[in-house]
Amino acid sequence: MPQRILLAFLGLAWAFFAAVSKGETPRTAPISLPEVWPPHPRLIATQADWDQLAARRAADKDLDAFVLRLVAEARTTLTEPAIEHRKTGRRLLGVSREFIRRVLLCSLAYRVTGEQVFLEQARADMLTVSGFDDWNPSHFLDVGEMSAGLALGYDWLYPQLGAADRAVIRQALVSKSLAPCRGGHSTFSLAHNWSQVCGGGIAIGALAVADEEPALAAEVLTSVHDTLHWGLDPYAPDGAYPEGPSYWTYGTQYSTLLAACLRSSLGGDWGILGWPGFLDGARFYTSMQGPSGEQFDYADSDGKEELAPPLFYIAQQLRQPSLAEHQKRRFVDRGRLQRERFAPLIAFWWPFDAGAPVRAQPLWYRGRGKNPVVAWRGSWNERDTLYFAIKGGGAGVNHGHMDGGSFVMDLDGVRWASDLGMQDYESLESKGVDLWNTSQRSQRWTIFRLGAESHNVLTIDGHPHNAKGLARLVEADAHGAIIDLSPVFLPGEVRAAVRQVKLGDRDVEIIDTVEGARPGSMVRWAMTTGATITPAGAGAVLERDGKRLQFQAAGAGVAISAVDVSTPSQSYDAPNPGMRQVIVTAPVKADGTWRLSVRLGGLPAAGIGSDSPAGR
Repeated sequence: MPQRILLAFLGLAWAFFAAVSKGETPRTAPISLPEVWPPHPRLIATQADWDQLAARRAADKDLDAFVLRLVAEARTTLTEPAIEHRKTGRRLLGVSREFIRRVLLCSLAYRVTGEQVFLEQARADMLTVSGFDDWNPSHFLDVGEMSAGLALGYDWLYPQLGAADRAVIRQALVSKSLAPCRGGHSTFSLAHNWSQVCGGGIAIGALAVADEEPALAAEVLTSVHDTLHWGLDPYAPDGAYPEGPSYWTYGTQYSTLLAACLRSSLGGDWGILGWPGFLDGARFYTSMQGPSGEQFDYADSDGKEELAPPLFYIAQQLRQPSLAEHQKRRFVDRGRLQRERFAPLIAFWWPFDAGAPVRAQPLWYRGRGKNPVVAWRGSWNERDTLYFAIKGGGAGVNHGHMDGGSFVMDLDGVRWASDLGMQDYESLESKGVDLWNTSQRSQRWTIFRLGAESHNVLTIDGHPHNAKGLARLVEADAHGAIIDLSPVFLPGEVRAAVRQVKLGDRDVEIIDTVEGARPGSMVRWAMTTGATITPAGAGAVLERDGKRLQFQAAGAGVAISAVDVSTPSQSYDAPNPGMRQVIVTAPVKADGTWRLSVRLGGLPAAGIGSDSPAGR
């Protein structure tokens, strides 16, 4: 047996038995790796894929236009400043991501144009980051991302790089990403996006150098393989990613990257694409995008829809172009790359082959799990259609906010009910805010955008929500949903609390009921909006972008007010320009009950069947 193969085998065996000795039973037996690896390039795009790209461009004018846009974007990097090891707060993450963007753009541009200037730029950037003292291992996401970017550049340009350059880059991958993960890494066993990004990025680095570092690569790949479930289990059962749509893009990007690299180099994907709920995540993500152009940005998500390369990969694998059609129209056809670092991969994940069946996507989506969500829309093609989405869950998930029961709404192309989304982490950490402490009395919950006060939820007597409580999705269908809000209240505050929504053609009714509350306590109902608010009796008129929405409230002793939330109330809070809240308050009755019905849209309800939860 050749020495390298023997070392690889011993490395695999060592990793397996080490895990057992620690009391960690691997889910599967140690992986098998080839004795002879495929030649470079072998990650995502093989030489055959590169050769076929020209023919595919000739047959698809949209793909050709997209590739030309990528080349133009690569050309702009040629005059950008050199990459530097410069942290923002405790993170080098911005540098890792900018490196990925530049090396993928220039590598692709070189391979499709042959222009030497792109090869030299990619080479220079790879040697620069290889020469960094470290990739900031104290924040290991930075290492995972740098590893992935350097591995892809090394692989794609391997035939053009000199032996000395390859040795420098390979040694950087070994010393800065693979060696620290000998025997695994703590981030691989986190039940959220860190497992996917760190494990995926390190594994891609191992795949790039496995033919020359077989024992180390085998050990690292086995560790990642045996901890995959930590990052993938949260997708079950329907793809609703607990950390919200922006983190779906982040985590799923690295899982699809790993799957694509495994398939192109080993022929399989370790079961990633078959993991329960994983592919369903594409429907989750598309369902979180409103026709107004804003997404349901719950948890630490951004408000605007983002270019999402993993959506194209999944659409291609499922042969369902409709999953990515909206993104194709909104971003790709318009050449809007948004500085998305993985945009070049879309050239290989283009799902619009002529033989793909056209499947209309359903108009409603239900995602169960720890942070459940339901979304409805009247159409996928009309900007003026009604869109409404509501979630259960709450603060007790990674990146969670106190938002159990919160919702968003679009109508007539306007976002009427909003979520303020995330606040930049460094803006808080730099002020000494204890951001990542999720205990009940943590300072985290005093941050306006993260606490209950800013969300479209119920609160009682100004109290925060239960930091560990998760609202439960009881029922949902095409016409409405019922959510049990009881777990999000503090112990003893209520015996039961339920939020029910009923969907019409152009209106929504939200019915909230509370039982077992302290008589006389004040319940606050809130809706955050970018519209102007004019209270009028038991309702209000909202106006935005020349459109109007009617707001009607019905309940005992209700008072309606408008509150400006644009100016921060605390020094560490971010401003929220143009944002206001419609507030409805009413006291709990003597018998401990409380009920409020709010109708948004002002039109009669339609299409509600008596056999649906919304009709009961």
